[in-house]
Amino acid sequence: MTRGSGPRRRRLLWIGLGLLLAELVLVAMVTFRRSKPAALDWDEIVPDDPRVAGIFATLEHDGLQAAMDSLVRQAAADSVVLRGGHQLAHALGRRSLASNGGDPSVIAQCRPEFGAGCFHGVVEAFLNASGGIDMPVLERMCTGAGGTRGPGAVYECMHGLGHGVVGVLGLDYNRALGYCDALSRPRFDTSCQEGVFMEAIDNAIATAHGAGAHAHHDHGGAPGSRIQVVSGDPYSPCAAIGDAHAASCWIFQGFLILRAARFDPAVALQVCDAAPEGRAARCYQSIGHQLTGLLQRDDAWTLRQCGKGRPEMAAECAAGATLALNAIDWSGAHSARFCGAAPAGWRSTCYDAAAASLTYYAPGDQVERFCVGSGPEYADTCRQAAAAAERT
Repeated sequence: MTRGSGPRRRRLLWIGLGLLLAELVLVAMVTFRRSKPAALDWDEIVPDDPRVAGIFATLEHDGLQAAMDSLVRQAAADSVVLRGGHQLAHALGRRSLASNGGDPSVIAQCRPEFGAGCFHGVVEAFLNASGGIDMPVLERMCTGAGGTRGPGAVYECMHGLGHGVVGVLGLDYNRALGYCDALSRPRFDTSCQEGVFMEAIDNAIATAHGAGAHAHHDHGGAPGSRIQVVSGDPYSPCAAIGDAHAASCWIFQGFLILRAARFDPAVALQVCDAAPEGRAARCYQSIGHQLTGLLQRDDAWTLRQCGKGRPEMAAECAAGATLALNAIDWSGAHSARFCGAAPAGWRSTCYDAAAASLTYYAPGDQVERFCVGSGPEYADTCRQAAAAAERT
């Protein structure tokens, strides 16, 4: 899946994160709803809306794959549907599980478009229907999602587990992280953790603003067990998270910092400079990640924004950008172009981070091609970074 022109170029705007992009786009829309009256009210896009009712009829008659095709076509023709695509894909995932008699194997028909909302919807529906959390069963469901498509679908599913588990637990993020930690591989755990933090932070912001674009219904979690975003503290909530889970939280802290800085990258990076000890690099990565995923600007613009930070840290911002680019383009082609365009002093850090991230989305031979393409100066450390990531 490489970036092209025309419809393929537009399609990249619908593919997200992993770990990390479409959900925060929704948060951004909620945040600015009061200042932008024309912004979409996500509650207006519901399955029986005339603009999308045919998509759900297709699900009932022709199955999930055909319904996803229909959603892609409708989103290309209607910007309101495009902007609501993640939530609609969630709904398709939820309904497909019911249509499939509760059999979670339907997740193998999900696709990464619209921020992998289909994966997340199936997982959440399965958790809600099962009445309990059996992580070995859920892990088998996710590992079965990959098929011949490579690892990307597996990790999107693991990310969806984090969303679903913390929702079922009433947003009790500490309990949810414990369930993530029970998964058999650290890589699975990391993807699950990121889903937990994304969901918990998303809901904390939405609650604070009196809106819930993606907020769960209350499942009974005590208020003290939920993530709290402290107004005026640029490092809340992630500064309070212990080392075992901190990296998974801090990849989202950049959004909160950017929001407080009115999306001024130079100001946001200055905030990262004063981050708690040991967190500045991840903070820089988060700023690069969020700028890339949220704003969808060209590579030259993103590199210029990263350059507004401290020279010795700017490469970390570029590294974070590749995390978003790989979530958008599972082939690694875009992150390869991005790193190749970066200043020479940043390239090793950029290629290494991109290679490590790409192991979550692409098979090994594709990662090897990425490293070969980085050039002889960077290929060896690129391979080492990918190998180290694969061992987790």
